Amino acid sequence: MLDTDLAWLAGLWDGEGSITMFTHQEKNGSTKLCPTCVVVNTDIHIINKARSLLEALECKFILHEFQPKKKEYKLQWRITTRNMSYIKKFLTAVLPYLVGEKKAKGEILLSYVTQRLQKMERFPSKGSTPYDEVDWAHFTAIRSSTTTREGASAQDIV
Repeated sequence: MLDTDLAWLAGLWDGEGSITMFTHQEKNGSTKLCPTCVVVNTDIHIINKARSLLEALECKFILHEFQPKKKEYKLQWRITTRNMSYIKKFLTAVLPYLVGEKKAKGEILLSYVTQRLQKMERFPSKGSTPYDEVDWAHFTAIRSSTTTREGASAQDIV
């Protein structure tokens, strides 16, 4: 894949995407951390190019079509993944081309998924691997509204 393709994909994510983590309440009452990379656009040609580049990176993202409730808004397409292995591949490829807040959040999320995948390899379990202080520190850093290149970074967490 060309560097220009990766730079284009990073630019799309910088302008129209999100690199974040949120929490989800499970039925058993436990809280789950959900790393997420998503991009939204109303131009199917842009979405198709992004999908093609993601497939070339061997990153599987889910495509959703979304019709806003207000008729004056255009049909949207969302490409999303919460799979940590795909997030790691994606961020490793585009991180050098991201800038500003998305780069900072990308560094934090890449640090999180990398250490989490290693932890899951070392301590496989039938259920989910429990979260520790480092996991929650990543969550706090990425959700912080003050996260910038000068703010929290992956190096501050580990």
